[in-house]
Amino acid sequence: MTEIRRAKRAVTDLSKITAILNGSHIIHTAINTEDFPYVVPTNYGFEIADNGKLTLYIHGAPEGRKVDLIKRDNRVGFEIDDGGSLMPTESTEASHNSWLYHSIIGTGVAHQVTDTEDKLHALQQVLIHETGHAWKNIDPHGVEYVNVYRIDVQEYKAKQHEAPQAQ
Repeated sequence: MTEIRRAKRAVTDLSKITAILNGSHIIHTAINTEDFPYVVPTNYGFEIADNGKLTLYIHGAPEGRKVDLIKRDNRVGFEIDDGGSLMPTESTEASHNSWLYHSIIGTGVAHQVTDTEDKLHALQQVLIHETGHAWKNIDPHGVEYVNVYRIDVQEYKAKQHEAPQAQ
């Protein structure tokens, strides 16, 4: 993990990082183009090792801009967050308002998953994350049709802005 400018917002505890991943549902993946980054939101699945190594899985159609761009340059950036909420305040001062959130940002290398068993494993990670359980009957035609990427995360940082604890 990399350092965060505002150290008090850094999340380094692996169980809290896992909770952020579990509590969020959209990954925004930034892919390189000739001129500007292309950002695409998708659902995701993940695996996180005891040493903090993070692997992400995304899926989508077998063709399109995302596919073409990743073929050309598979280095990606990503951002995951829980959507956040406005911090309650009774103050009328604009500067007393703030947004509460939990997020993870990072970089990695996207690899297209083509082996059927590896695709099933990756898709199960997405399904487990999004539905809370593994699926027994995944349509083989659907597995053949869908495009799956494994993002080997190179670095990431997690941060949070939580409401102050009552005294």
